[in-house]
Amino acid sequence: MQTYRLVIRQHGKLLGHFDSNTPSASNSIREIASRFTQAEGFELELLVAEQERRLLESGPDGIRLVSSEPVFVRGSLEPARTL
Repeated sequence: MQTYRLVIRQHGKLLGHFDSNTPSASNSIREIASRFTQAEGFELELLVAEQERRLLESGPDGIRLVSSEPVFVRGSLEPARTL
């Protein structure tokens, strides 16, 4: 499952972001994005996690995962075309 992040700005001001990694995340993100119109000053940016950065700790009990974070790249809000 991929993780998607929708970054939402209005009139240049960052309002926040919405992350989704559900089985239908791609469709859900596009449904949410359709609610924010350019006419109302909204600017949207879609990011898609392609990798994951992990911080590991090695100790007497072995290796453990301390933290992980997705590494996002810019995606497209345009629906995929079927040929």
